[in-house]
Formats: sequence, structure tokens, C-alpha cells
Amino acid sequence: MDIFYSIQDWVISAGASPWALLATFALCIVDGFFPPFPSESIVIALAALTVSSQGPNLIILWAVAAVGAFIGDQVAYSIGKWIPVKKIPFLNRGRGARAYARAGALLLSHGPVFIMAARFIPIGRIAVNMGAGSIGYRRSTFSVVDALSSMMWAAYSVAIGIGAAHILEGHPLLAMLAGIVGGIIIGVIVSHLITFLQKRFFPERYAAAEKAAEEWSKNHLDGGADSPGTTHL
Repeated sequence: MDIFYSIQDWVISAGASPWALLATFALCIVDGFFPPFPSESIVIALAALTVSSQGPNLIILWAVAAVGAFIGDQVAYSIGKWIPVKKIPFLNRGRGARAYARAGALLLSHGPVFIMAARFIPIGRIAVNMGAGSIGYRRSTFSVVDALSSMMWAAYSVAIGIGAAHILEGHPLLAMLAGIVGGIIIGVIVSHLITFLQKRFFPERYAAAEKAAEEWSKNHLDGGADSPGTTHL
């Protein structure tokens, strides 16, 4: 994480420089398949800097973040498609394993909503996107949903940065911190909201998905088959 903080400090200090945008683009791609690099904080921080005319153009920042996020998600999908989950350390044990198992099961029942919501949850999006690749989720559908969610995620990150900077005008560091914390909170809220809606309006499907997640977790992570099958969504 020390490396990430060093990169983050450098990007923020670059401000309106084209190098800051290039670094943001690269980090958004890496964040799609490597969890220690949460790109939200970079996008939020740069957006906050624009309020004091020290950051990049907002439209360009949004476009760079959205395209980078889309490419990163596509890489994650490809990794899930071609590399067995047991060879991916952060997805074969603990929280990552549970997230991956649940993601695969829920993708089979209501994929588009789940893919879109997961984009706002750092570890969740990696598990979902790799899960989509591993279960054979149709790439054309995944790409359309992912494009929409990447644009929404980038807009939300930029908006949080601007809002935090206006509310805390004159205190740029506090604005950046508030924006980052806000992003984390919203991600958690989205996660819990999706779970609540699933339980409230689709109880049978949610229960089935939970059961499937448990069975898949046992089979997939304890020596069973590498995939529950192919979905044609």
C-alpha cells in the first residue's frame, strides 16, 4: 500500500498536468483486476482540485476514468475466463473467496444489475467481473452493461470530488479526504441496498442464489469443478 500512496501523492501533485491524466488512466485499468489500487481516491482527489483550478478538465477526467475502468473490467473478465480461480491468491481464501462464490451465483440469476452495482464496490467488482468470465457470461452483454456502469462510476467519482471541494472550500485536503470517505460509504450503501432489494422483492431467487453460492464455494474452492456452467444471458 505504501507504493499506492506514493503514486497517489504524485498524481495529486501533478494536478492539471497531462501526466496526472495518464497516471489516472493507468490506475483505473489496474484497479479493475488488482484490488490494492482503488482508483476512486485518485479520481475524487483530482476532481476536488479542479474547484481551485489546480486539476484537469472535468470532462476529460471523466472520460479517462470511464475508459480506464472499462478496460480494467474487461481484463478482469478475461482473467476469469482463462485462469482458474485457485491460481488467483486474493480470490481463493477469506473475504475474496466468499465474494467470488456469491458473485458467480448471483450473476446466474440477475447479472446486469449485479454487474452495474459491483462497479461501485472495489473488491466486489473484481470478484463479479472475474466471475462473469469464469462462468461463461456472454461477453457482449457484459460489455454493454460494463460500459454504462463505468460511465456512471466515473461521473459519480467526479461529482463527489466537486461536491466535497465546494462544501469544504478553502480546505482542499479535507475535501479530498471527505470525497474518498464518501465514495467508500456510497459503495457500502449500494452493496447493502442491492442485498435488501433482493431479499425484499426476490426472496426465492435470493435464497436460491445464497444456496448456490454455498454449493459453488464448496465445489469451486475445495477441489471441485472450475465452473458451474455457462449462462446465456
